[in-house]
Formats: sequence, structure tokens, C-alpha cells
Amino acid sequence: MLIWRDKNLRVTIWKIAWPAMGEMTLYMLVGVVDVAVVGRLGEVPLAAASLGAEIFFSLVLFLNALGVGASVLVAQAKGGDRLDEAAQVAGQSLLMALFIGLLTGVLTQAFLVQILSLFKVEAAVSQLAFTYLRITLALVPFALIYYMLSSVFRGLGRTDIPMKIGIITNTFNVVGDVVLVFGWFGFPALGVAGAALATSIAHFLGFVLSAAALLTNYTELAVRIKDIFVMRLNTIRRILSLGIPALVEQLFVTAAQLTSTYLLVFLGTLAYASHQVALVVESISYMPGFGIAIAATTLVGQAVGAADRSKAEQNSRGCLEMAAILMGFIGLIFAVFPYFIASLFTNDPDIIRTAGLLVRIASLEQLTIAIDMVMSGILKGSGDTRTPMYISTVFTWLMRIPLMYLFIMVLHWPVASIWVLFVIDWGLRGVVYTIIYRRKKWLERAMLARAI
Repeated sequence: MLIWRDKNLRVTIWKIAWPAMGEMTLYMLVGVVDVAVVGRLGEVPLAAASLGAEIFFSLVLFLNALGVGASVLVAQAKGGDRLDEAAQVAGQSLLMALFIGLLTGVLTQAFLVQILSLFKVEAAVSQLAFTYLRITLALVPFALIYYMLSSVFRGLGRTDIPMKIGIITNTFNVVGDVVLVFGWFGFPALGVAGAALATSIAHFLGFVLSAAALLTNYTELAVRIKDIFVMRLNTIRRILSLGIPALVEQLFVTAAQLTSTYLLVFLGTLAYASHQVALVVESISYMPGFGIAIAATTLVGQAVGAADRSKAEQNSRGCLEMAAILMGFIGLIFAVFPYFIASLFTNDPDIIRTAGLLVRIASLEQLTIAIDMVMSGILKGSGDTRTPMYISTVFTWLMRIPLMYLFIMVLHWPVASIWVLFVIDWGLRGVVYTIIYRRKKWLERAMLARAI
């Protein structure tokens, strides 16, 4: 395997991948702490904070899909040693995030009551969720800029910057949660509002640190004020042309997740609870794939920017092999110790029994998930953000969701059948991506576009 023979490639991929994995792990842990802190206030505050956080972060992550465009263009510009162009893309990305953030903040604040009315929750939960969202949405422009600049740093290959900033902001978030929710050290006990305030201040802190890293000599980019505030429509158009397909993909993925949740509830409490446990377990396995997919986007993008076809092939193959090894190993662990793993998340023997079976089924899809995640990153790095959108949308909405409806609502099959469906879905996507990769047309188009 290339990844074993080429130590430099192995080190390069890992240098980019592990900080991205660490950053994502931090966010997962902070989510757990948020639930643990607010959960001590009772079920109504917990439900309200959970609903508010789900709405807020779904909105932010959806809009931040536009950051894919910035990341790809920065990677390609750096690969071609066009740092002035990369600085311009970074500046225009910040301006775009500011504009979208202001517009989002105004519109969501204006229609917040109507948005919450879509969720059929009791009045007390809705009222507290309103308070949570009123606070977090007031500072949403800073959150969007923070996440957008993280995408820019990843395009440079500096995934260490978002990770370091993430350590600071997430630590502040955790401490702020405890202090502001419970009223420690002389601060007032704000409850749910305290959790929202801690999150918002953490995002503002992330914005300040990210902007400082961008505007100082901390990176090789020399971003000037005019790169930010002098609007360059051609640069914004290029960012959007790559970012909008990723945004549409994220929209359909989010809609599919909500639809899946709606359908799975019909299987009953035990089945749904077991599904959620297995889902949490599997989400841990996504970490290597997530980090290596970011490395793939960055390294392939830089190779394309340098018009180095051989390097693009080596980088893409190395990323695929590393992801397959790591996630294949995780799949082996899932297959051998499924019930023990499930028992780490619950004491209920019925849930352990069912969730353990689902984890064992999930072991069969780890390799194909690795292919899907990394191939998506490879194609995006080459400048093709449409193909991942098409594959994700077609398989999700023409196969997964209709068959879930058939299995659950018509045939009344158990939850294990849904996870077998997931295995087949990921497997077919893996086949399609493998064919695309071997044909190399994606690389030919990228080289042709670079030549033009």
C-alpha cells in the first residue's frame, strides 16, 4: 500500500487530519457537558436548551456549508503559490459570512415565534427555547465568521489553528455554562439563558481569535483590510459556485435526518432508544473519516492548484488507504465487542441487546463510509462539489428514505432491518465512488480547469 511505503505522505495526511479530529471531538464533549449542566435544572429547561441548541446549530452548520467553497479556493491558491489570491478569498469569505450572519440574525429574530410554533412542545419549553434563541441569534454573525475562517485555515492546511482556538472557546463554554447557569462566583443564576450566553460569548471569542490569526503573521496569508471590505463580486461568485452545492447537500441531509427520526419513532421506544445509542457509537467512528476527508480536500486542492497531477493522485490514494485502515479497524472492534460498547451508554439490558446488534451490523459499513467521506473530500478538493451532492441526494431520497418508509410503515420490520438498509446504502455509494475514482475523469477535469 502507498500509505505504508511513503512515510512523508503518511505524516502529511496525519498532520492535517488529527487536529480536525480533535476539534470535532471537543465539540462533541462540550455538547455532552451542556446537557449534563442544564439537565440538573430539570426536564423543562433541558428540553428547551436542547431544542434551542438544535435549531441554532442546525442553522449555523447549514449556512457554514458555504465554507467549503472558501476552503477549496484557498487550498488551490496556496498550491499554486498564489497567496495574494488566497488572502483575497479569505477576506471575501469573512465579508460574506458577516452579511449572511446579519441577514440571518434579523430574519430569525423577526420570525422566532413562528419558527418555534413549528415544534409541538409545551408552552414552558417553547418560552425558554425562545429565550435561548433570542440570545444566541443576536450574535450569530460572529459564529458564522468564526466557522467560515476555520474553513479558510483548513484550506491552508493549518487545521491546528481551529483546534487551538476550539480548545480555548470550548473551555470557556464549559466554565461559562457552570458559572452562568448556576450563578457561581457572584454571578446571577441565569439558567437556560446562562447556557445561551456562554455559547454566544464563546462564539464571539472564537471570532476574535480567528480574525486575529488571519490579520496577523500567524499564517502565511497577508490579509489586508481592503481584501475584506472592498467587495469583489467575481471572488464571491467563485466561492458561492463551489459552496452552494455543498449547502444544498447539507439541506437535504438535514431534511433526511429529520424524516428518519420521524419514521423511526413509529418503531417504539425500545427500538428508537437502541437506534440512538448505536448512532452515538457510530458517530465516534466518523472521526477518522472526518479528519482525513478534510486532509483530502486540502491536499488534493493544493496539488490541483499546483497543476501537479501525480501529486493529486498520490494524495487522494493515500487518504483513501489511511481512512480504510483506521475505519476498518474500528469496524473490527464493533464486530467483536458490540454489546460491551453498547453497555457503556446504558444500563438497560433490553437496549444493550438491541443496540449491540445494531453496532455489529454497523461494523459492516465502516469501510464504505470511509470511501464515501474521503471521496467526497477528494472531489471537493478538485473543485467538484456537485457530484457529492448528487450522490448524497439520490441515494438518500430515492433509496434510503422510501425504503425506510416501506420497512417501517408498511412491512413493520424491526429496527435491525433499517441498519441493514444503511449497510446496503453505504455499500452502493462506495461502489459508485470507486468507479468515479478509478476512471480519473474528476482529475482530468480539474487539470483542464487549472490549465484554463
